Amino acid sequence: MVKACLSVNKILCKTLIGIYPDELLAPQEVEFGFSFEYNCEQAIAADSIKEAVDYAVLTEELKSFVSNSKFSLLETLATEIAKKILEFSPKIISVKIYCKKLNDLNPMVEICLKK
Repeated sequence: MVKACLSVNKILCKTLIGIYPDELLAPQEVEFGFSFEYNCEQAIAADSIKEAVDYAVLTEELKSFVSNSKFSLLETLATEIAKKILEFSPKIISVKIYCKKLNDLNPMVEICLKK
């Protein structure tokens, strides 16, 4: 099996996130990025996006999901994104994701999941 590790970073979008009432008054800007390992053997053999994991489509789906959701914890946001990535393609083996709130504290969390 040939495995590739693909990364996409610095994805920006807004979402409702927080535990304090003032945090939930308006969407906050968050940044996330991810890397995933996948079996790329068929993609290489065919040299075709049809056999690969289309990270552009995946990224747009993730941005839409985050923008249309509400989270209390940054850890929950990161875990839900990681789950979406694993569900996106049966070829994806594992995922690592980071999420950060772009505010005064700039808190960041990293989550790793495997199938």
